[in-house]
Amino acid sequence: MSFAIDIAVLVLLVGTLGYAWLVDRRVRRMMEAMREMEPMIGSFSQAVDRSESTVSALRAAREVAPLRKRPEPPRPEARAEAAPETSDPGAEPAFRSKREPAPRPADATPISGKSELIRGFFDTVRQREA
Repeated sequence: MSFAIDIAVLVLLVGTLGYAWLVDRRVRRMMEAMREMEPMIGSFSQAVDRSESTVSALRAAREVAPLRKRPEPPRPEARAEAAPETSDPGAEPAFRSKREPAPRPADATPISGKSELIRGFFDTVRQREA
């Protein structure tokens, strides 16, 4: 009976070692792919940072000098085709000039310094491999 238990334990141990070897190969392949993607991820992160700074600069410029709309001259045929005004002041407009902000998940926190976060990740990976 003890011989059967020893054989079962030996088979399970060989299976575990085989699975660990398979996982190790997959992790090595993934790390190699990540190393190849590092320059692309870095440039993407820089592009995101630039776009964020550009958007904030545009918002600041808009607050300083808001855009003025030029009034269009009324067209005679547009007056004839215009729908009658609704008397309901609470009626929702047919379109909105601004999009509603996307709902942010309750547990999400904004991250500043994404470039440093990405560089730190790759530095940590290099340190673990050394």
